[in-house]
Amino acid sequence: MAGKKRNTKQKVTDKKVTEQLEDAFLAGLGALSNAQKAGEKTFDSLVKQGEAFRKKTTKKTESLIDDVQDAIRDMSEDAQSKATGLLDQVRDKSRLKKLNRVFDSRVADAMDRLNVPSKNDVDDINKKLNKILKLLDDKPKTAPKKPRAVAKRKPAVKTTKKPARKTAKKTAKKRAKKTARKTSRKTVKKAA
Repeated sequence: MAGKKRNTKQKVTDKKVTEQLEDAFLAGLGALSNAQKAGEKTFDSLVKQGEAFRKKTTKKTESLIDDVQDAIRDMSEDAQSKATGLLDQVRDKSRLKKLNRVFDSRVADAMDRLNVPSKNDVDDINKKLNKILKLLDDKPKTAPKKPRAVAKRKPAVKTTKKPARKTAKKTAKKRAKKTARKTSRKTVKKAA
């Protein structure tokens, strides 16, 4: 009998374990079902929250874009006004330059009429003088020449008599040549 009691007890415990396992399985299925229902609701609520968040950020982004565009417009208007001011200043300077040129040309014309040399004229003369001085400095310095002794006239040997007129002409020509040579030498020495 002892064997029968164990069998029945064992059957009873086996039934209980099986029932418990079955209950646990069914509870798991119920939890899964609840999770699916709650998951759908949670998913739907997350989608709604995402749409609301997108609308808020879109509005903020658009307002930021508008603010940036307004700031850029203000800066461009400011830059345009500054550029216009600078152009006006440049134009005024060009007018002043024209006025200066006209004044300078009129003064130069008046100075020309009065025969007053200009700065360019004086500069040109200075350049020419510097060239001449340089040429003079470059020439080797020589001792001053002693005046030549004039050869005394020797009495001419008269072999034949010539007419007096022809001899007078020849001597006059010789004297003219000598004086021309002397004067040309003197002018060359003075120029050097």
